[in-house]
Amino acid sequence: MHGNGQSGYGTDFDFGSAEYGRRWPEIYRELRERCPVARSERHGGFWVVASEETVAAVAGDDATFSSDHDPTGERGGFRGVGVPFSFGTRSIPQEVDPPEFFRYRRLLSPRFSHTACEVWRPWLTGLTTALLDERIETGRIDLVGDLGFPLPACFVVAWLGLPAEDWRELTHPFHTLVSSTPGSPEHTEAGRLLGEVLALLRDAVADRRRSPRADLISYLTTAEANLTDEEAVSVCQLLFFGGADSTTALLGRSLDWLARHPAERRRIAADPALLESATDEFLRYFSPIHFNARTVTRDTELNGCPLRAGDRVLISWAAANHDPAAVDSPELLRVDRSASRHLAFGAGIHRCLGAHFARLMFQTMLGAVLERLPDYEVIGSEAVDYPSVGQVNGFAALPATFTKGGRRGPGLAAALRAVPQVPVKHVAGSGS
Repeated sequence: MHGNGQSGYGTDFDFGSAEYGRRWPEIYRELRERCPVARSERHGGFWVVASEETVAAVAGDDATFSSDHDPTGERGGFRGVGVPFSFGTRSIPQEVDPPEFFRYRRLLSPRFSHTACEVWRPWLTGLTTALLDERIETGRIDLVGDLGFPLPACFVVAWLGLPAEDWRELTHPFHTLVSSTPGSPEHTEAGRLLGEVLALLRDAVADRRRSPRADLISYLTTAEANLTDEEAVSVCQLLFFGGADSTTALLGRSLDWLARHPAERRRIAADPALLESATDEFLRYFSPIHFNARTVTRDTELNGCPLRAGDRVLISWAAANHDPAAVDSPELLRVDRSASRHLAFGAGIHRCLGAHFARLMFQTMLGAVLERLPDYEVIGSEAVDYPSVGQVNGFAALPATFTKGGRRGPGLAAALRAVPQVPVKHVAGSGS
């Protein structure tokens, strides 16, 4: 890293490196102190922004910093929100700019509202009970593989209107593309399987146009929605990618931290009201999705650093959430901190649509673990990080032991069948 408190200096910043995984808070602190707008030639080349003020400013300026993904090059070659950028399908509405963006947001907001979220609370509670029942008599659980991933994965599948019991096959390629190393046989095979799932989604969209049901895919295919088949599939794909692993990552990091801080674990268990502030603090501290990217639309200047049209800018939510200019003692995790200003869900018009669902799923799972597995101990030697916590800051596996208990529910198959029926018409109370 080079520079003397100035912007625009070069770094060897690599969010995919093992060093980043070990010491990302320190790396961002060094960037803020020495080169708050810095250049890295990794992953095709990009600028990285590390202060809360500048992150929020970039995220709020859609005219200058575009989220658009233009894989065909028809609109100028904008490269979406990923670094490195994807050659695949445009993710709607995440990779869409105004004014087109607002058409999609108005369509989707009712299905992501707090009211819509509450419809699913009983089902998610029952499913959490069933997943813990599968392991409760054994005294051993993978907190990620047996709970943290299956619950949000089942939810996304059921919410779309696909068979909930097929959740493993349907979500496997999305999860594996995140949790395996690029270039590995698993990663390559997941890319192939992704094509099969997208083909299945296209078939499902065509089916719902002919025979609507009480599910989200049907909602996306109504005449009022006015989406093409590919637009509907793109929305579904985004829900698969965004709906599971981010919540999974948050739960894994939080449970690992609580295992190492038993007094704080007991404190939350004894005072459920703390769960709200603790959720925001875990989101701030761990930032499950560390960053998104933008494409510069015109020559401009950022913190005195000249940027050129076509440049890529990485805006780090994780860095913003650890900026001492915005958070007092950000290196400390305080479960009673009022941390609702965090940027873990992003900022600006593209702030995460699924925030209500993520919070509900996380709190349902965490609360159940604290109640039913109160003495769980993580087996640290068997825990496996994702290959790049810069993509998703989570565990691929988090085995734990606990005192055996008794089952409480009718079983996993029954829980999966009890999917709520949500009418295709807009859900009442569409505010977010």
